[in-house]
Amino acid sequence: MRVLFVPLAAASHYYPMVPLAWALRTAGHEVCVAAQSGVTDTAVRSGMQVYPVGADFDLLAHLGRAQEVLRRETGRTLAGFGEMSAIPEDVRRRYVALRNAAHTGAASAMADELVAFARHWRPDVIVCDVVALVGPLVAEVMGIPLVHQAWGPQHAGMVRFPGHGAPVDSWPDELRALYERFGATPRATGGVLTVDPCPPSLQAFRLPHQLVTRFVPYNGSTVIPDWLRRPPERPRVGVSWSVSNSATLVGQEAPLGTVIDALDGLDTDVVVTVGAQDRAALGPVPPGVRVVEGMPLHLVAATCSVAVNHAGAGTMLTVAAAGVPQVMLPQEPGQLRNAETVAAVGAGTLIRGPQTDAGEIRTAVRSLLDEPRWAKAAAGLRDENAAQLTPAQAADAVAERVAERR
Repeated sequence: MRVLFVPLAAASHYYPMVPLAWALRTAGHEVCVAAQSGVTDTAVRSGMQVYPVGADFDLLAHLGRAQEVLRRETGRTLAGFGEMSAIPEDVRRRYVALRNAAHTGAASAMADELVAFARHWRPDVIVCDVVALVGPLVAEVMGIPLVHQAWGPQHAGMVRFPGHGAPVDSWPDELRALYERFGATPRATGGVLTVDPCPPSLQAFRLPHQLVTRFVPYNGSTVIPDWLRRPPERPRVGVSWSVSNSATLVGQEAPLGTVIDALDGLDTDVVVTVGAQDRAALGPVPPGVRVVEGMPLHLVAATCSVAVNHAGAGTMLTVAAAGVPQVMLPQEPGQLRNAETVAAVGAGTLIRGPQTDAGEIRTAVRSLLDEPRWAKAAAGLRDENAAQLTPAQAADAVAERVAERR
């Protein structure tokens, strides 16, 4: 069986696909990843064969423009609003329209090259990110099954997104025109399976044909440094920040400096994982704070007593899989929903933005270090995740579903 993976152009959306891709290859299937430039190198480093498509379209930059409009028209950032419902309706409509236009633009940029490649390579199934709009188009053109890949907690608003329940006449004109150009039939709902690597207690909304699987952390690869080869002498607090946040949350200052100030003097071993861009902006840090660039988060999380992060789905689930309680500083509504799900099961606490109070962050971290209930709930979440289907079992389910459709 030939499997063509179509990720979103963001590493945080590609990473959850990797365990399934590995499992399919191990089972003897051929796997190829069709990727935009934002994830091409990431996919190659994960051991996959990669076909570059849509190189001229920067999805994260276009999503960032929606943030610019929001800040310009309201004087506030997404972290300042928190809930989407708090944004004035007219601004919210423009913000959502700009985000949908970004996803449609990515599909348009990829479509010609991807359809041509699919006609040449002849995949038996497409596995695409749940918001990668080009995947359903290619599957329809080729007449092959479509499998969606989720990345974390979803929300009821997905039923208003193309391919997940939104009436076709509500789709962006450009997306419907793209289907018409290829002679393909747009469908309000599509896909024969949705692979969902999210513990059930964190998943508030079920997508169609959902197959719940174990979240197996993958955040890249590296040579394990000496300091990670031995247990920390003091409780370790892992602080992480998302590279995609830096690209899309325009005008929002990362609260990394505030977090580091909050942890100073807590008698902990502090490790901050960042991208190069955020490291340059961070400046000097206090003694005892280790800042590392490009370090796979799952390696650090496994050694931590507490994690502080933005509650991005991949980050949050990586920490959850390690059984570590979290202090979450969400920067946009999706991250807020993630943080709320973790807080609801007692495996962490959230601080609503803007997060500028070091004392509040310090108190939250101290609570998670001192009170056993947080670690106990985090361990329960880890065990719940470990009880789900393995990637190998998910690969078998995909192969069975494709065979049924032949």
